[in-house]
Amino acid sequence: NSLLYKFSLNKLFLKFNCDKGSKIKLKNEKYLLTHNYSKFYEKYFSDYRKKKINFLEIGSHEGNGLASFYFFFPYAKFYGANINPFQMKYQAKRMEEIYIDVSSRNILNNFSKYFKEDFDLIVDDASHNIKDILQTLSILFKNLKKGGMYIIEDINQFKVYPNLNPENYEFSPMDVLEKIKKEKNFESPYISNSDIEYLKENIENIYFEKGDMVLQN
Repeated sequence: NSLLYKFSLNKLFLKFNCDKGSKIKLKNEKYLLTHNYSKFYEKYFSDYRKKKINFLEIGSHEGNGLASFYFFFPYAKFYGANINPFQMKYQAKRMEEIYIDVSSRNILNNFSKYFKEDFDLIVDDASHNIKDILQTLSILFKNLKKGGMYIIEDINQFKVYPNLNPENYEFSPMDVLEKIKKEKNFESPYISNSDIEYLKENIENIYFEKGDMVLQN
């Protein structure tokens, strides 16, 4: 539908019932207020909208997010990565779905080597486990083009769901990024020292944004 290319990003999220938007419709026809990331994506992604870009979403699930971005970026090539790629509900010439398991360094490294072109935009909406977030960042950030953007969604979800930090790692991804931003030395069981140095040398800016979502108060 050509009209969808004129929609705002939040309107697209609502159209495809994606929780990156302001609300989703539940099976009982009621609505749940969700992350409301639209305003941040509109702000950071507006310069890319009319460009030919490569877009990777890690944790694409059923594809509601990718379908929304598909119409927001009319010239982009999309890659969805998921532990169960058969969940994907959408198909298009500009869209490819591929397997990934972000808990495995070997699979992440093989995934990284698979692509001949780097990405302009990478969105991590996968497991939200602290270990997975950090090792995915350390490996796939190298697949980001110079001047590109790497986004981590739900970066502090472990505070609500402690099972996302089963090893009780003392540094959250936000803590690690703060240390990189301030060029402080640190060690991580999930990021090698050489990868820490790579991130320090190649991350130009770091921004934190606060989304919404209330579950069971």
